[in-house]
Amino acid sequence: MSLAAYSMHPTKAQFLTALDEIQKFSPAPVILANALKLLRDPQSDVESIATLVGSDAALAADIIRCANSVFYAGGRCHGISEAVQKIGTFETIRLLNLAVARIASGRDLGSYGIRGADFWAESLFNGLFLQALAKVTGEADPDEAYTVGLLRFIGRLAINQAIENLHGGLFWVGSESISDWERDNVGVMQAQAGAILLGKWRFPEVMVQAISGQDAPAILPEKSWLAEALFFASTILPQGVGTPFSPALESSYPFMGLGSDFMHQYGLDAARVEALLISTSEEFGKIRESFGG
Repeated sequence: MSLAAYSMHPTKAQFLTALDEIQKFSPAPVILANALKLLRDPQSDVESIATLVGSDAALAADIIRCANSVFYAGGRCHGISEAVQKIGTFETIRLLNLAVARIASGRDLGSYGIRGADFWAESLFNGLFLQALAKVTGEADPDEAYTVGLLRFIGRLAINQAIENLHGGLFWVGSESISDWERDNVGVMQAQAGAILLGKWRFPEVMVQAISGQDAPAILPEKSWLAEALFFASTILPQGVGTPFSPALESSYPFMGLGSDFMHQYGLDAARVEALLISTSEEFGKIRESFGG
């Protein structure tokens, strides 16, 4: 095959085909979306969540394994109902989130030069940090914020798949922003791609909009704290390198520039944000140790 064939840019049709392929990776994202709906249904109970998760044997086995881990004090749960009863519906939803993140990090994002393990780390840290921000500001449901943060980069899967479908040849090398590289080579940025995916998976519209507006919250038709929080996180956390915040490496406050408006609006100061980053880093370490990645 000629070199030219390796440098083809995906067309819109090829990109949409890649989206369809991403949808076939696993039923976990759809199950997570349906579980989020069940949480908002006053008629739902633990058994309804267990039945939903149990509809996929591999996913149920993963939840049972996690429920029996030392993170949840060990145990001998043998079935999904028993596991959900043990850890509760909200923790089950958290594990479903992790399952989706593991699917996303199941392989390297070659076009981005990001290893699967690094993709997992970056996504997990964003989820935990958004959850912490939601708790301290009271502006959003912490579990909803966790899901949005964890899935903020899911659009990279579709973009990477679209490029792979054309046999590769397009690589982000760090000489320009990831968003500029995506726009120039694929014609769509990962935020847009992620919003399309979440829409196809039938996630709540508030989450779809947050992912869509993460790079420019002001463009959204309605105010979205989740989108603002995602943008704020992007001013602090390195993007595309899979390296979460490390307190030992941070001696200044990089978020005092672009992030100062967000901090002022929601009553945050530099010391409080740094404390949130440190506590998030500690939680991140516990989860990685318990569940891998």
